[in-house]
Amino acid sequence: MRHQTLSRAGLAALALVALLAAGCGSDDESGGASAGATPTTKSEGAQTSGKAGDITTVCGDKPVVVGYLKSAGGNTWVTQSAAEFMDEAEKCPNIEEAKFDEAINDQQKAIADINSYVSQGVDVIVISADYGAAELPAIRKATQAGVKVVTILGNAGGKPGEDFVDSVVFDTEYIAQEWADFINEQLPDGGKVTYLGGTPGNETSNGFFAGVKKAFEQYPNLELVPDRINDTNWDPAQKQKVMTGLLAKHGRIDAVISDFNGTDAGVIEAYKKAGMEPPVFASITPSNEIGCQWLETPYPFIVHGETSSMTRLGLRIGMAAAQDLPTEEASLLRPKAFKYTPDGEQMPCDKSFPPDADLTADLTPEQLEELFSK
Repeated sequence: MRHQTLSRAGLAALALVALLAAGCGSDDESGGASAGATPTTKSEGAQTSGKAGDITTVCGDKPVVVGYLKSAGGNTWVTQSAAEFMDEAEKCPNIEEAKFDEAINDQQKAIADINSYVSQGVDVIVISADYGAAELPAIRKATQAGVKVVTILGNAGGKPGEDFVDSVVFDTEYIAQEWADFINEQLPDGGKVTYLGGTPGNETSNGFFAGVKKAFEQYPNLELVPDRINDTNWDPAQKQKVMTGLLAKHGRIDAVISDFNGTDAGVIEAYKKAGMEPPVFASITPSNEIGCQWLETPYPFIVHGETSSMTRLGLRIGMAAAQDLPTEEASLLRPKAFKYTPDGEQMPCDKSFPPDADLTADLTPEQLEELFSK
């Protein structure tokens, strides 16, 4: 498990480069509120990015301690999402401390981390409950103890407004429709498509796959082979192995859909080793390694970015609840789609950054350099 905690001084140091480079303003305006109002969340809407709000409207004046917990992880997306959480927390002078802990693929530690934050007096917890229902009892206990819990990426099987404040999730149906539309544009005569998921039964992959199935009803020429999620544990080596097996069984597969691009480098390698041209690709959360790989052999590619900013939105929703302030921000995300084609826009690549870095993250180049130099 990785632990990080920053006091007010530490938070200020973390965001210093960004403040110098970009000032303290926000990208979009959000309505203010008066103290004592009933906290609400406009979950029926959707927004394009977790960076789109202004936390200063929900900072309030009650001193609070906030924390971000990630269960599964150990990758750069987690590092970047934590940095964005810390950067957002720095904007509220009454946030006395911001914490981050990562239980890397340890379910018992993930549950213990929630209980630990409650015992430490953390007032707002943003949590990616990757183990789903196993973490729900601890989340409920935290809520019952008065902690304002906001989940991201999934709801652990609980009910927003009852088991926790709200859940910041992707609009999987919307994103899947954009994937299907793009693939159909690139394969007007149809073709074979396969879906690469993560850990068996995880909520994210199930949601995206259901959206893909629905979207593909409009495109009967696009055939899913096989008609199920191919589990890869979001592991690069496993993805390459799975993709190699799929190509051996089904021959050329014309398009690949993956619900986490950060570990997709092995997919393209599988095509190379099979002597095949890269497929049409659809994914979420851009990967620096994929960008560099793409520049060598371009192919039609759609990827939804700016996803690590969802911790910012989770914190703002939690702060609104902790300060008894309303917020009109939606908790449903429709991330920006980046489209790349061999004769169009080029994918970004920076070999000085980690292979799985997301260059669309809501961090300045200076912040990214500082983050990855540690």
